[in-house]
Amino acid sequence: MLLAGLLSGCGEFGLQGTETVFAVGLDTMPIKYCTTDNSPAKKADWKNATLVEETIKDHLYESGLITMWQDEPYIIRLTNKDKRPRSFRASEFFRDVALLKVVYDGKAHLEPCLNAVTLAPSKVAELHLVPLKKGNYDYHETGLWIPFVGEIFSSTDVGFIYVH
Repeated sequence: MLLAGLLSGCGEFGLQGTETVFAVGLDTMPIKYCTTDNSPAKKADWKNATLVEETIKDHLYESGLITMWQDEPYIIRLTNKDKRPRSFRASEFFRDVALLKVVYDGKAHLEPCLNAVTLAPSKVAELHLVPLKKGNYDYHETGLWIPFVGEIFSSTDVGFIYVH
């Protein structure tokens, strides 16, 4: 399956041959895995949303810890300071939020069923969301991900999201 994915152009190996990087932008999942009621995000006061910054550089998340409150609006600003694409994968967290939009490369993607965001070098993405459930979640970069199979391993440190 990996060979078929590589031959079809779904991925490419990095210069060191140790990382697989998939297309930059949004990695979405089937709508059945997402919150279908995004009304909390639509009703939120976005002028008073809390901005949370997370940067990835040298395979490391500079913050590594994001703390949020349930039912409050947040804008997570992700910045890639590396010279190769980096991803922010938080599948379980994205299933438990009302996601209004993701702004990436100047384009707003409304209510995506999000699995991850892969940022090109020096790019920024903003996720406008409202956490709906209390809990602990992890986020990480994808080392190898194969369509229809899923993530095989993570290639960077892991960050944590704590929702009160």
